[in-house]
Amino acid sequence: MIAAEPAAMPAAAPPAAVPPSLRVALRALRPVLGDGLRVGEDTPTLEHLAMRADPPAVAGCLALESGASRRLPVAAAPLIAGFLDGIQRSRLVGHVHGTPVVLATVAAAIRVRHERQLQAWATPLVERRLFVSRRAVGEAAWAAVDASGVPITDLSPPETGSEPADLPEHPHLLRARALDQVALDRERLERQLAAQWCATESRWLWIDGGLAGNLAITAAAPAFGVVKSHATLYGDAAALRMVLALREGERSPAFLVGHRPRRAVASWYLRLRDAAHGDPLFGLVRVEIAPPATLLDPEIATADGREAFTLHVDRLSSAILLERAPISLPDARWDTLTYGVHACERYLQAVIGS
Repeated sequence: MIAAEPAAMPAAAPPAAVPPSLRVALRALRPVLGDGLRVGEDTPTLEHLAMRADPPAVAGCLALESGASRRLPVAAAPLIAGFLDGIQRSRLVGHVHGTPVVLATVAAAIRVRHERQLQAWATPLVERRLFVSRRAVGEAAWAAVDASGVPITDLSPPETGSEPADLPEHPHLLRARALDQVALDRERLERQLAAQWCATESRWLWIDGGLAGNLAITAAAPAFGVVKSHATLYGDAAALRMVLALREGERSPAFLVGHRPRRAVASWYLRLRDAAHGDPLFGLVRVEIAPPATLLDPEIATADGREAFTLHVDRLSSAILLERAPISLPDARWDTLTYGVHACERYLQAVIGS
């Protein structure tokens, strides 16, 4: 595994190339939306409306370690140098012929630690895009929206021949489809920055979220993902009882999660803080790394290789425990939201504006 190097003074990141502001984009859309134009600053984002969510589930996995939970010491010195996060903001700005027009902004950035301060690493990535169904609004309205100067994406589904071409689509279905595409855009920017880091850095990077589809994260890459939400829990009945009973500073044995169509990742649960009021998910995170190839092939796996993997997982877990302070209050997610990621999120909010 790659060892951390002393933090070097990061070069000043160039200012982000921010696309047209929300106010400018709304002004350009006024001739198209007319009185139906909604004021962006007062409009709740579609993300806050939470139109749908994945149902809670339990999934199986393949054990990489055996035994009981492990209590870990807190690292004596920081191992993690950078924090990567992305944000998205999707606003319903109006309707054309009853069809929603969504204006979305996605951004991603890395903040790197230098002398106890967080600074920008590389240039933050920012994109702004309109989402509308071309088939629903018609060519004249599409051309007018396209002329606004903001990139535009068609929400119309591909023609399959299984349904009448003129069958209308539910407005909320189009909103949900826009949210799905916005999330993919945000993940693309996050993967791009992670790839840049892994190609140029040997210091460790904390990625907020999982490693889904991130081909830049190999077993030799100095990066790991931290998942804070648990719509899906992994393990059999005994393993889950162990996970939900973890105490502060304890981790579960590692396991292999096969996220198709992406490759499998090695993962484990870590309790950052004792469960408040008995909530078994309070302070619980799940860490993801790319597994060493030797662990994936039983024919070449060795006892020394498994021991080295366990020591590596312990070292990363101890480094994560050190990042619990300072606490990211008043954010409601403070029990699992490290301050480095929280600071990165606030920085991105300042970058994209309203």
